[in-house]
Amino acid sequence: MAEIIFRQTAIDDLTAIWKYTVQKWSESQADIYYQGIRLACKEIAKKPNIGKSYQNIQANLIGFKVGKHIIFYHQVSETTIEIVRILHERMDLERRIND
Repeated sequence: MAEIIFRQTAIDDLTAIWKYTVQKWSESQADIYYQGIRLACKEIAKKPNIGKSYQNIQANLIGFKVGKHIIFYHQVSETTIEIVRILHERMDLERRIND
């Protein structure tokens, strides 16, 4: 299994997702959704090719959908995955990725 590294932008995204979910639904629901995203990251670490290519947005960018969000990542090496962003599927993905 590859090591997962989170960029600060991905950590910030995860924090924002959790806070939004608490406000909209509940802390319990936020925890469940957060854990779902973390489990998806572990799946990516086990099977880096599980995601879909987003070459049209950025070279070597891969995305894996979980719930209403997409985890964007790069396979840095055979042993390292870098999580770049975690964005809602309805966002302007290209603009957010390239900010």
